[in-house]
Amino acid sequence: MNEEQTSQESAPQPEARKDDIGDELNRLAESFGRAVQAAWNSEQRHQLETDLNRGLRSLVDNVESILKQFNESEQGQELKEQAGKVVEKVRTSKVTADLKEGVTKGLQTVAEELQEFAQDLEKKRQASPGESAAQDIPVEKAETGNGE
Repeated sequence: MNEEQTSQESAPQPEARKDDIGDELNRLAESFGRAVQAAWNSEQRHQLETDLNRGLRSLVDNVESILKQFNESEQGQELKEQAGKVVEKVRTSKVTADLKEGVTKGLQTVAEELQEFAQDLEKKRQASPGESAAQDIPVEKAETGNGE
């Protein structure tokens, strides 16, 4: 046998290599799944979860207690009154009314534009059912500030 024949016979066929890779990936996935499941079911994970729950509950209880004490204090009452006055001023100010009107008009405009866009896409799709509507969407190149 010559050297070329020997190398051809010993080299794995492309299809066999694909199967080997697939088998190895399946084994890797199975091993990874078992490792994750073992970690999830471990005593350490359960203990960590218990400790975290206990610690978070304690933190929430402490924050609630501090907030309750502050709310009942003189400073808390003062702050509450001042905040109420600010909220009322904002609620009744002309700027707030103008802002609300502007936002409302802006949202209406966006809704109308989207509706027109959707109708245009629907018309194009009905006109040419064999073509993708995405092909008809115009894309404009954004101008950059660096002169490009």
